[in-house]
Amino acid sequence: MRVVLTCLVFLSFLNFSYGQEKEETETKKDKKLKVVPYISYNRTYEFMFGAVPMLMYKVNKKDTISPESISGLMGIYTTNKTWFAIAFSKLYLMEDHWRITIGAGLGNANSQFLSGGTSSSFIDYQTGADFFKLEVQRKIGEDLYFGANYMYTKFNNEFDFDTPVNEEVRLNGLGLVFLRDKRDNVYYPTKGSELNLDYTGYLGFMGNDDESSKIELQYNHFFKAKRGKDVIAIRGYGGFGLGNVPFNNLLVVEGTDLRGYSMGEYRGKKLVALQGEYRYNFKGNMGVVGFAGLGSVYGSEVEANNGEILPSIGMGYRYTVFPKNKMNIGIDVAAGRDDWGIYFRIGEAF
Repeated sequence: MRVVLTCLVFLSFLNFSYGQEKEETETKKDKKLKVVPYISYNRTYEFMFGAVPMLMYKVNKKDTISPESISGLMGIYTTNKTWFAIAFSKLYLMEDHWRITIGAGLGNANSQFLSGGTSSSFIDYQTGADFFKLEVQRKIGEDLYFGANYMYTKFNNEFDFDTPVNEEVRLNGLGLVFLRDKRDNVYYPTKGSELNLDYTGYLGFMGNDDESSKIELQYNHFFKAKRGKDVIAIRGYGGFGLGNVPFNNLLVVEGTDLRGYSMGEYRGKKLVALQGEYRYNFKGNMGVVGFAGLGSVYGSEVEANNGEILPSIGMGYRYTVFPKNKMNIGIDVAAGRDDWGIYFRIGEAF
């Protein structure tokens, strides 16, 4: 999530005084700290509920160019006894010359996956996970950023085979990221584009049992619709795992790319997806979205899933919790191939 702020210049003391009074009034109405209730459902985790307190703020109040930063906590529990807690921050610093993302969390997920072999079947598994991520980006030119990231994750997997299998997996990843950001607003873009290329290597010298790497390419484009306040958004995604990719690092069709898949059926070393979304805004703080997409996975242990065309279609509701930055929350309902899901959103899907 990102935002671009504009600084208004007034040519007389009267206009400046009016603008200052108006801004103070709007600030009182648009409280910076919000506690958002979380409720959702899918066929794997069942009912999910929790709370997400979020704070938007200026790191340096004299910096009129940087977008407002955001920090928050997320605590979720589900009726299949999955739980997790996450702390996160996205910081915009020094007139948007530096962008820093920090996240950490822990939890325990009860899920499933489709096994390969001659007779595919769903296998239940439990994963306890701890993670930490740090990403730092530096502006290197107009609309261009370059940076590095570090990701640590520890998984404790318990697979419910006929003979149960337990394993501990520790992953240390170092990566490089390139971003071209031409959006007019980082939290709710109405025009422009975003190109993100991310490489992460899980190399042997960092303590990884098997060497692997992941390359992700994301391109989002935004157009103003004829109504003026609506937006058409298009997204293309390609994820490519190389080397001995561990189970927990496989690409799974779910969530951001191809909503409507919640059973963990489609996972592999490669994932490609294309989707579009129409964002219709009512007068005030509410809106609705409609979306559709197609995608495929490759490098799956389930041979029949490789290259299968996976459709996605759905709609959602949006409510603006931070009007100044057009920061939305919402719920999406989506259907995929023989699957469906309900998704709670903080910000837009992309």
